[in-house]
Amino acid sequence: MIKPSHPLMKRIWKHKLFYLFMLPGIVWFFLFSYVPLYGIQVAFRDYTFIGGFSGSPWAGMKYFQQFFNYYQSGDIIRNTVIISLMKLLVGFPMPILLALLLNEVRRLKFKKTVQTLSYLPYFVSWIVVVTLMQRLLTPYGGPVNDLLGLFGMEPIQFLNNPSWFYQLIVGSDIWKNIGWNSIIYMAAIAGIDQQQYEAAKIDGAGRFQQMWHITLPGIRNVAIILFILAVGNLMSAGYEQLLLLNGPATANMGTVLDVHAINSGIREGRLSYAAAVGLFQSIIGLILVLTVNRIARKASDVSLF
Repeated sequence: MIKPSHPLMKRIWKHKLFYLFMLPGIVWFFLFSYVPLYGIQVAFRDYTFIGGFSGSPWAGMKYFQQFFNYYQSGDIIRNTVIISLMKLLVGFPMPILLALLLNEVRRLKFKKTVQTLSYLPYFVSWIVVVTLMQRLLTPYGGPVNDLLGLFGMEPIQFLNNPSWFYQLIVGSDIWKNIGWNSIIYMAAIAGIDQQQYEAAKIDGAGRFQQMWHITLPGIRNVAIILFILAVGNLMSAGYEQLLLLNGPATANMGTVLDVHAINSGIREGRLSYAAAVGLFQSIIGLILVLTVNRIARKASDVSLF
């Protein structure tokens, strides 16, 4: 068998089994992330199902102009940024905190139980989660309001209430994703050299000092990478959650780019307009990732590329 002579190809040949394991993931990304890029042209055409890609006339920047001229476009962008920022600033540290707390638990059975319970909500659809929230938080016989009544408090209309909208959005998102997102941090903690902890104990360091000076620095690079990726989703607030939790009273707070694109494309049939909104989201997300990645590379020598 002829072996490659180029240094890069030599390296790939040397680790061919590892690259073979990567092949299904590469094929998946190619089919579902790169091939669909061909459909970007829908945003620049007066697209119809009959005409298809080739038979629909070019429209230029028409649908982008329509979006920016829309009287609510500024509010929609503002809502998206506010909700995404709240999820990022409040929700991003939570998996790190959970991983740190679980790492300090010495009872293995209790630790595994907490891990399992925290992972489960990730596999529950938002439809089930919102239905559960409706049953728990309703002022008409819901257990939360019944508990408040025992303390002499008046029933609270949690859902479809502007005063509680952001709290429910961020809180339910954290509850659903905290366990799953903590897996990577738990793996990073498991990879820290245990001799560092033994040396710290000999020097008299307590458990909090060990966590602060060994565990946190040990997962720092992983946290930076995940933060860069999270910033890329800043223009995507999560359409399914907001589509279900948003109501008439909270429409001015909960109408985000994802929901606007879904409503325009599916309910109204304005496919080109919806594609333009989605492309705008993607471009801003790419710019944010490149910007934060460059800042991280200069500040900490850790980056995606």
